[in-house]
Amino acid sequence: MGLKWRKSMNIGPVRANVSTRGVGWSINLGIFRLGLNAQGSMYFSVGIPGTGLYYTSNVNDVRRPR
Repeated sequence: MGLKWRKSMNIGPVRANVSTRGVGWSINLGIFRLGLNAQGSMYFSVGIPGTGLYYTSNVNDVRRPR
């Protein structure tokens, strides 16, 4: 397992996640979150507030060309 780094910044309901792989974006929809990770895959997650428990599922596996 390698060393990882991530910084999150909230701009209203939008969160920008900056990591060593790039920038990902997500939007908060209450207990739901819809996002686009740094590799270009869209994901959907749902969580229980205050517990740290959440479930994430990839919506599609479209990746940016390299």
